[in-house]
Amino acid sequence: MNLLSGVNQDFHRPQQAPGAYEWWHFDGTDDKNGYAFSIQFHAGNLFSAYYQDNLKTYWQKTKSPLIDPSLQPTPPNPLDYCGVALRIFHKGRMIGEAFQEFPIKFLKASDKHGAVLLGPNRFNWDERGDPPSYVLTAQAPLRGGQKLLRTRLFFTPLMEKFPDLPQPEIHSTHTWVLAAPLCHVEGTLEWCNAEGEVEKEQAFVGKGYHDHHFGSVPLDRFVKTWHWGRAFLGDETLVYSFQIPTDPQEPNEGLLLTGKGGETNIWKVAFGLSQNRRNFFWLPYQKNLEFTDADSLKINHRQILSDGPASLIFEDEVQWTKNFETLKGSGMSNYLYTPRLSSRFFFPMLKGKTSVFIQKEDAPTPPTNNSGDVTTTRPAL
Repeated sequence: MNLLSGVNQDFHRPQQAPGAYEWWHFDGTDDKNGYAFSIQFHAGNLFSAYYQDNLKTYWQKTKSPLIDPSLQPTPPNPLDYCGVALRIFHKGRMIGEAFQEFPIKFLKASDKHGAVLLGPNRFNWDERGDPPSYVLTAQAPLRGGQKLLRTRLFFTPLMEKFPDLPQPEIHSTHTWVLAAPLCHVEGTLEWCNAEGEVEKEQAFVGKGYHDHHFGSVPLDRFVKTWHWGRAFLGDETLVYSFQIPTDPQEPNEGLLLTGKGGETNIWKVAFGLSQNRRNFFWLPYQKNLEFTDADSLKINHRQILSDGPASLIFEDEVQWTKNFETLKGSGMSNYLYTPRLSSRFFFPMLKGKTSVFIQKEDAPTPPTNNSGDVTTTRPAL
């Protein structure tokens, strides 16, 4: 896995190869009122049942000896499967969830800085802001289509200095951009009727996290499972990643980044895992991750916030002992089990939960990617 850091590395890298992907992740927690959220923007949606279904059909056809080489099928274009996933939680329970998918005509993304526009959803790095911040707005229909969920949020990075991140000996096909591991987040969560009129508004003030991923080949070719997340322990910020490769001969890969004030550090670590558990969809996962050397870290996935057949979001309890001092806090983490991404057994359920936006033939075509910056007007709070 290649590692990059900072908001200057957050720009769009358009992917073209079948199975490639890119996504930007934002999450936040407000400890005072118990609200939390997780939002992802995809330009090549790794988690799309439509994308995975077409990929599987393409791989099967290209491997068939009966196919005339001159009649090879057209490979799926990742940018035909853009999307936004929005989830809202309250006191450990998911209270709103929406998945939207868009064709390439709806995508406008910057190749200069972090900025993406997808339908009514957008985020933009506002360097001229006071202070400089990411401005994010998202709007999605909730299940049944009678209600809308809307977020208007500012992400202000609080970690500006990063160490040189360790790089693999061989350049990887997957890159993880730690754009803003610790942010001050403020804004509003709104529940609206179908006409967009606000029925309930909730202020949000808390801490948040933002990263960015992109890859040129299907992730399941080299990663079987992946845990990654963050935790805020007083003044300390922890970000971790643990991957189990698809090839059992390859070593597991664990990373831990810590930050306090203007100082950040990163280490390679060897996580130990608890025994497998299973969720409602019989997805195997580990409830606990930990390591012990000069320091020790224990991550307990206290409860599942978002359940699914291929991925999970956890609320975590985290304990970190360093220099004979023990810090405790909470966090949010993600888990991906890649063999399930291409499982057609779950495709009908996932497609049924997704709102697909279709460009009308007579409507003007929005600018496509690489057409310049996206500008976002700061929403009124």
